[in-house]
Amino acid sequence: AVMGGIGNLKGAVLGAIGGAISVVGITSAIAKIKQETIDAEKEQTQLAAAIKSTGGAAGWSVERLNAMADSMEKTSTFSAGQINQAQTRMLSYAGVVGDQFPRAMQAVIDMSERMGYEVTASAETIGKALDVPSEGLTALSKQGFRFTDAQKELVKQFERTGQTAKAQDIILQALESSY
Repeated sequence: AVMGGIGNLKGAVLGAIGGAISVVGITSAIAKIKQETIDAEKEQTQLAAAIKSTGGAAGWSVERLNAMADSMEKTSTFSAGQINQAQTRMLSYAGVVGDQFPRAMQAVIDMSERMGYEVTASAETIGKALDVPSEGLTALSKQGFRFTDAQKELVKQFERTGQTAKAQDIILQALESSY
């Protein structure tokens, strides 16, 4: 009878420990969900603020940017939240607009995955390069990208004549072929 009592006591203690661990696990999970919700709200607020501060220059709404982030999340190693952060960074470069924006974001994802960079760091690099393409060529050349003299002159010519999207296209093609 004593052995049975010890076994029951041991079972009760182990059950209590298991219950305590379970409560700690649930509490930890709730805290994680709460933090993720706060982070997501911040990301959305920052995304909306970036759109507002640029007067919507990029031509993308929060809803469309979120749909883009969700789509990119499925084909990359980054979360939609991380992609939203990179989008917010890219939006600060008012020269990256329209159809160039998703191409630039794909280049951000590709660069980040290939080089092991944070997506916001890649967004900074690519955003700078595309915002003023002639200066972007110089910056990218320092990172090992090769542009011919003809490409450099063409970018300058496009820039002078207000055809920034065409100048950006040359840079995006170089990024796309590299990554």
